[in-house]
Amino acid sequence: MQIFSPEYFFSSFSKLLPFLPLTVLILVIAMLISFPLSIGLAWLALRKSRIVRGIMRVYVQIVRGTPFIVLLFIIYFGLPMLFLKLWGIDMNGWNKAIYIIITMVLFTSCRMSEALRSAYLAVPEGQTEATLSCGLSPFQTLLHVTAPQALLIALPNLANLVCSGLLETATGFSIGIVDFVGNARLINTREYGVHVFEIYLAVALVYWAMAHLISLGFGLLEGHLRRKMGLQEENKTEDRERRGLRRLFYRPAVKEVK
Repeated sequence: MQIFSPEYFFSSFSKLLPFLPLTVLILVIAMLISFPLSIGLAWLALRKSRIVRGIMRVYVQIVRGTPFIVLLFIIYFGLPMLFLKLWGIDMNGWNKAIYIIITMVLFTSCRMSEALRSAYLAVPEGQTEATLSCGLSPFQTLLHVTAPQALLIALPNLANLVCSGLLETATGFSIGIVDFVGNARLINTREYGVHVFEIYLAVALVYWAMAHLISLGFGLLEGHLRRKMGLQEENKTEDRERRGLRRLFYRPAVKEVK
């Protein structure tokens, strides 16, 4: 029995890639909803009211502490019963992609809100006080001073969360969604698992390529924000100073030539 078939491995991409747009669509819709929702959750978590902060802390901890696949099953099986019981709405005919989008929005928005909240708190308060003393309104201070710096601080964490969301789309096959991974599972079933290694290796490579593109995109966005905020030259100066210190303290051994 042949362990790995290069011919089947390369031919499997043509069978898998037609179902990739559905996976990308699920990810894009979920992230577009999660980001503004996470801003609202972070704003609530920063309120002075202890009651509001306590409710947000409990909500975030419950969602973050629940495995994604468990939360997906709760939404998939529990939400139709809830809608049917309270409002008489039958959700059984709805597209199954809706359930994983709802789950991803709940799961990702909570983690994004924590990243944004910590990034907002990382901005020095002296900058806010200085801009307010110069006559800017609190909204102008938030828009032009605090928010850009907080976004720049939060970008690495946001990139990780988007990559995590990409990987979480792979659980959609568990509720019957025929997306990228769901199609791979169907192909494997039809062929009785003969080429299971080649199929899932191709799936892994595609997911790796997509995650790499997401990381590159966030890297470009971070570089653009740094240039716009005038931080690029500062980083170049720090790099030059660091290289100078290395040359000062690091002396490579030179053999004596006789």
